[in-house]
Amino acid sequence: MQLSVITPTYNRGEAPFLREVCESIAQAKDYHHLTLEHLIVNDGSNDRTEQEIRALQRRFPHIRYLKNPTNRGIAFSKNHALAEARGDLIIEIDDDDLVPFYALGLRVQLLLQSDHAWLCGNALTINETRQLQFHDNLLGRYIPDQWECFRAFYEGRHFAFSGTRIYYKEALEHIHGWNEQIHSLCEDFDLWLRMTYYCGVPAFSEIPLIYWRQKENSLGIDAVRSGTYLSKLHEIKEWYKDWYEEALQHQEIVAVKA
Repeated sequence: MQLSVITPTYNRGEAPFLREVCESIAQAKDYHHLTLEHLIVNDGSNDRTEQEIRALQRRFPHIRYLKNPTNRGIAFSKNHALAEARGDLIIEIDDDDLVPFYALGLRVQLLLQSDHAWLCGNALTINETRQLQFHDNLLGRYIPDQWECFRAFYEGRHFAFSGTRIYYKEALEHIHGWNEQIHSLCEDFDLWLRMTYYCGVPAFSEIPLIYWRQKENSLGIDAVRSGTYLSKLHEIKEWYKDWYEEALQHQEIVAVKA
């Protein structure tokens, strides 16, 4: 079964992050002898990102290069890669994280052994120089009930951490991929809600599946500091308020029957 890893990127021509994540994916590919393609989407960069990707292609023939003519955002870039992907399974990896050598094969194995349409897991944090941190690790749990899982995502009590997720391609296509109304912020939160509602809860790996890189500044961190993230989060919750109320009603019925 072929695996497609997708990585949107923007202006990573100078920092080593894109090269490092590509090296970690190649190592994980070789460790489990995976049939894998790595689709890197250049989201309209205006630096040396294209030259960097071309150099990486010469090192790693499994890399496929896709390019947006202008900066269209993460959701558009992920959908661009999804439309071009040849794999039956889809993994999304950010352009500044690192993949443990065992983590691609493990998540494939866990998903195939389950009856779920997608999977997520725990994450460990590293700093900008790739040193493991012993605080702020991203730890979650498996929630088997679909309505409780939806509520937990909606209420911010549960997270499908970035870099840990794997999906059947047909499940992503069933929900029409990422929501392009969201240019960059909160597109994952929106996806968790739709995946849970239409495809069920994610399977879960307690074994960490990504090294998540902490940085002083990033698109997400800047959005949180400015209040933009919370504003967009509130807007998305309004979109799915009816589903949330449906989840509450289902759990009330279960409680009465109990």
